[in-house]
Amino acid sequence: MATGIFLLQSGFSSFEYSRTMFLKYYVRLTKFLFLLLGYNIILSSVFLYTNLNHQVVYIIHIIFSLIFAKYFLDFYSHKGYIITLSTTKYNPFKSRLRKYLRYITNLGLIHVLIILILLAIVVLYPLLLGQFGEFTERQGFISTVISFAFCVISLIRIIPEYFSLSEQEYKHKENNELSKEIETDLTQELIILKDTLVKNGRVELESRIKFNILNGEIQSRLSDKKDEAFFVIDIWVKISDVDKIVRGIESYSYDFFRELIDTNVDINSFVLSYFIRIDGVNSPKTYFVRAKRVELENVFSKTSDPVVFIKSIKNKVIDELFRNI
Repeated sequence: MATGIFLLQSGFSSFEYSRTMFLKYYVRLTKFLFLLLGYNIILSSVFLYTNLNHQVVYIIHIIFSLIFAKYFLDFYSHKGYIITLSTTKYNPFKSRLRKYLRYITNLGLIHVLIILILLAIVVLYPLLLGQFGEFTERQGFISTVISFAFCVISLIRIIPEYFSLSEQEYKHKENNELSKEIETDLTQELIILKDTLVKNGRVELESRIKFNILNGEIQSRLSDKKDEAFFVIDIWVKISDVDKIVRGIESYSYDFFRELIDTNVDINSFVLSYFIRIDGVNSPKTYFVRAKRVELENVFSKTSDPVVFIKSIKNKVIDELFRNI
């Protein structure tokens, strides 16, 4: 209880940047801890006050195991995300699943083995003590003891991990020579956002590279605007197929915005400002999209089609050449 009060009242105020990232760390931690405590109460009540047969209890344990494994891996994937940002490790994958798993493996081989062992102890070990398809009182007792011990150890580690994260935050601030002035807070977030994107494979933020979607080249830079994340994106293409160019921009924008809302930074407004240079056309053509985090999350929940996605974004300024495509 004292730990929770400390973190809620003053703990997170000590973080000077990316409070969202560290807050999510503890949210994911408490999710599987409350699940374990709830499992203990439910399983004990089932054996003490009901006459459910062992097959039904077996199903309850299986459902708990699946939810626990998801919450537990979510926690360690987010922990890997934090480790990736604070070390030289990187995550080049675009697939959400591969990215999710890569963050876990970035914790290191020993850490991954510990995760697998803990999952085996909580989920599989109680099942091995009885017959397949049944879950007896003895198995229930052992399972609740394991869950309770797991909760106690995790709670003991909360404060040490809090100070470990604080130290990482301080070191990261020193490495980027961040100012302590209040007005530079969002600038710090922009620095972290760029580092995150580069470590996740957005190397166009550092140099001009091939743009395979349109068989051309692309380079992007993050503006130092302090009120939002403003990306200026230059694209060079040789093709003259306007429809193909528009589809390529829509696809790139969809992937980029999806990646932006998955980052744990305290920035909620994003802009993609394109300058498309087409061979044979004198001046670059523009394509401008601005969206808030809430709007993006709402649109992503409704469609996975890049064309529909872009049409659903309200704030757009599109060159006449690209309209009505």
